[in-house]
Amino acid sequence: MANQSYLKRVNQRRVMLAVRESGAQSRSAIADQLALDRKSMTNLANELIAEGWLCESGTVSSQRGRPGTLLELDRSRHLFLGLHLSENAANAVLINLHGQILERDQRSFDLPAKLPQLRWALREVYLPLRRLAGDRLQAIGLAVPGILDFASGTMLHSVNLQALDGVELRSLLPSDLPAELYLEESSRAKALAELWFGIGQGRSSFVSIDLGIGIGAGIVIGKRLQGGAFAGEIGHVLIEPGGRLCACGHRGCLEAYLSEHVLCQELSQALQQPLTSLEQVQSLNPAAEAILQQAGYFLGRGLAALVNILCPPLLVLHGNLTRFQQHLFPAMERGLSDAALSSCRSRVEVRISAFGSEAAALGAAAAPLENVFLG
Repeated sequence: MANQSYLKRVNQRRVMLAVRESGAQSRSAIADQLALDRKSMTNLANELIAEGWLCESGTVSSQRGRPGTLLELDRSRHLFLGLHLSENAANAVLINLHGQILERDQRSFDLPAKLPQLRWALREVYLPLRRLAGDRLQAIGLAVPGILDFASGTMLHSVNLQALDGVELRSLLPSDLPAELYLEESSRAKALAELWFGIGQGRSSFVSIDLGIGIGAGIVIGKRLQGGAFAGEIGHVLIEPGGRLCACGHRGCLEAYLSEHVLCQELSQALQQPLTSLEQVQSLNPAAEAILQQAGYFLGRGLAALVNILCPPLLVLHGNLTRFQQHLFPAMERGLSDAALSSCRSRVEVRISAFGSEAAALGAAAAPLENVFLG
């Protein structure tokens, strides 16, 4: 009996994944695709409809007789709440199984933020969306920048949010959470957003690069995030021995040259205007263009390590720095050419994410989906 229950759960997930990846289909088409007999398929579909995972959505003509009824993912019954605590803001999104953002919220805070500020901002964005979701809330995801102990749910160390060091992340939210909480690291969460809803859909392997105040990477191989709490720290790849002092305490790290905080300081001097975000840059002068070109070159040098070691078919870039693609990419290619093997570089595509500042919150909301669709 236990084996039958397990097999049923496996087949339910297979059905849901088939609908998600191929779109609305009839019961018979899904049965043929998954090599299921018609009776089993009917039973599985009826159970998934009753549980609110699938719904009927019209008909399709059939050569075998009467029209078939299409099944698709139910957009209304199961919702997922994603939270992201970045270095200067808290973001929240409420999504359905299709990844549609039903509601969003944001609160900014000043740097360096103390723990009460972080807790306040996170709860301010969480509570309105939690009330909106009501009993449809299936799971909650929280993404934070730093090195997490996933087993205990504790932040081991965050270079850019040091107030979180040693904090049990569950304590940032109200004690009466109505659904299971999933924790994820910010850069890895952005990779999840791409895997489930973005450029990474349909890709088996890729790497997502987070170019923000902190620099990190999320590595996807075989359609699953790889590495644990210590993986993906590309921001601390050494690119200039004995170079600038990084916030981590070492010298010459990629983050010491590419952090949005560092670039804002440099561009503020070049443009003679105070900047706290690259979003505030409206126009460039030759000095500012030179700063961005240098940033692009160092980015290429940093990416070369990933290209040479993993040779992923796709690199996805996130962050405000990508606004300056025309200055960034030619210099990035020079950096890649100087440091990456040409045989590896020729196999890697570099693209810019379509997601904005909500990418990590969207990825946090997607964190439970591996359990939903893959088990």
